[in-house]
Amino acid sequence: MKKILFIISVITLASCQKNVYLTGSLMHQLQENELDLTRIQFYNDNPLYLEREVPSSDANIKSGKVVFKNGRYINRIALEKNTPGIVQTENNGHLMIAFEKSNEESSLRFGPVAGEKGEYFYQLVDNNGSPMFSRIDYEGSKYLVIYKKPRVRIMLSRSVFTNMKVKVRRMKGNKIKSQYK
Repeated sequence: MKKILFIISVITLASCQKNVYLTGSLMHQLQENELDLTRIQFYNDNPLYLEREVPSSDANIKSGKVVFKNGRYINRIALEKNTPGIVQTENNGHLMIAFEKSNEESSLRFGPVAGEKGEYFYQLVDNNGSPMFSRIDYEGSKYLVIYKKPRVRIMLSRSVFTNMKVKVRRMKGNKIKSQYK
């Protein structure tokens, strides 16, 4: 009896999730239904920091904050978990997602990366589409990427799919007309 209650509670909690990961199959569903990706709210699943060393006289800091670390000035930009972002452009299957109001240089690239059970998840990648990197371009400069978790994936609201209209037609079947009765 306890096992049944546990299974029911796990299923209930899983179905109550507000956001779902953007996977290859969900992307295919969005494209099939011709949904405009720029009108969908996306979120990141894990936090990260972008850091670069700057001279103390550099006043061209566009975003983030400057911290003093080990005798050096560091420009640090934080991306907190569940920060809302929007798609700026889609290029060769990669999504350029902006988490700040600015130009395309202030976007992060997310691309399909093979994950669990053969499914592709949209995950932070470098300019070449590789998920194995330590630095990325952001605002025209190279930043060191510091993760709290091993990767950053994109999620979207489950409500996007509840509003989707899917046309379904049922096949009636086709029977052989028998000559012999």
